[in-house]
Amino acid sequence: MEYILNKKNIPILRYSENKGYIEVLQVYNKEHLPVALFLNGKPSSDNLYALNEKMELFLDNRLIPSTRLHFKEALEELEIPSNYELAKKSWFLSLSDQYWICPVELKDKLFWEDINFFTNDYDPAIGLRLTSNSKSLNRNSSSYSPDNVTNGELSKRWFKKDGINYLEKAGTGTEQQEPLNEVLASEICRRLNIAYVPYYLTIRDDKYFCYCPDMIDESTELVPMDAVYQDLRLIDGKFYDYEELIKRCNEVKIPNAEADLLKIILVDYIMANIDRHSYNISFIRDSNTLQWKGIAPVYDTGKSMFLNLLDFEMNMISSGQIGAKPFYGTQSEQISRLPVSKIASAINLENLDGIDDWYTDFLKPLKRLSEEKKTALVKKLRERIEETKSILASYKTEAAGSKEKQSNADLVYSALKRNPKQTKEEVSKATGLSRATITRTYSELEKQGKICRVGSNKTGYWEVF
Repeated sequence: MEYILNKKNIPILRYSENKGYIEVLQVYNKEHLPVALFLNGKPSSDNLYALNEKMELFLDNRLIPSTRLHFKEALEELEIPSNYELAKKSWFLSLSDQYWICPVELKDKLFWEDINFFTNDYDPAIGLRLTSNSKSLNRNSSSYSPDNVTNGELSKRWFKKDGINYLEKAGTGTEQQEPLNEVLASEICRRLNIAYVPYYLTIRDDKYFCYCPDMIDESTELVPMDAVYQDLRLIDGKFYDYEELIKRCNEVKIPNAEADLLKIILVDYIMANIDRHSYNISFIRDSNTLQWKGIAPVYDTGKSMFLNLLDFEMNMISSGQIGAKPFYGTQSEQISRLPVSKIASAINLENLDGIDDWYTDFLKPLKRLSEEKKTALVKKLRERIEETKSILASYKTEAAGSKEKQSNADLVYSALKRNPKQTKEEVSKATGLSRATITRTYSELEKQGKICRVGSNKTGYWEVF
């Protein structure tokens, strides 16, 4: 069967599907190809064969994992054979971008304005079923929902209220801590003035959920880091090369990519986030002009704050033992090897003073957490903030020292330029620097190729370039 991949009402490509195998037959508009289908970082229609696997992966990444809680039962109730067939029921439409598939024979009957979930209502039944254990679906239930393409293992659903789309996510295990962590991440980012998706806590049937407004609208699209990074080398087959990623971001002109990415890494360090995988870092692109708007605000920080650890286990773990993604394997390695110093002056951690009191009040009514766990969480948050303060303070001290050295070099260089034959004593008087400092600065300027000694130390002079 043949389909057309559309972006809104723009035909992008035509492909055939046969027993799960996809063959791209024609590209109509290469400029509007999904970034996931780019070749070597650029849109291309020169190699249709190379697009086959990318198109298949693009669709697969929109599917609900077959292992998600309650999903198998939901499919059985709907009498739909697979996650792929469920996604086709709503044309692979998503609330993260404007791409969708259309059978060729329906290309003159289906239109974006009539079917998209940004502006049209949808049935919440599938989403409610996927976030509860109640048998509520049957073969006659509507299967037209954005919930058909919510990837990831965590139970979640979309709902619309007052014209705004919200994504609701459930917690896991006995404590169901993930929604609580999302709300904490929102508060940390709010205080630090870091862009974030705001999460709110709701409790239903004694279960914890968080919900947030959709960060994407009809005119923007969410592009995972994995799509931007594709075709580049992974380190040890699993870690992303930070320098290569930043280079790619600069090539495609994503504004402020490095600074905003480092802020996410900093938040992850504070919260001991172990799951910042390549789909939890994304970029936002204008879907009409194709201009990059920047990195997506902080989202999906649920697997943090020592999730599923007992209180005494939390007290025994250090930053060198806390896992990290996507660039290095531990939090201590990631924070020390990435250039976080570049944002040190832009972050005021003093704004987090008092957040432990806020956190205590937030956790107080939550019955799924023991009092011991609540106390341990507040303690660890305080410790991690203080640890992060020390790290940033050391960067600021180094920066100040570097600035001071540069100032000394400027002073000495300017003095010699005015009079290359000055003695060390005369330079000292002119700059206010000690003889020892001037000697060190001479050496620095010589290494930089800015000055060169002509003649002896006693009777010679400096040649200034």
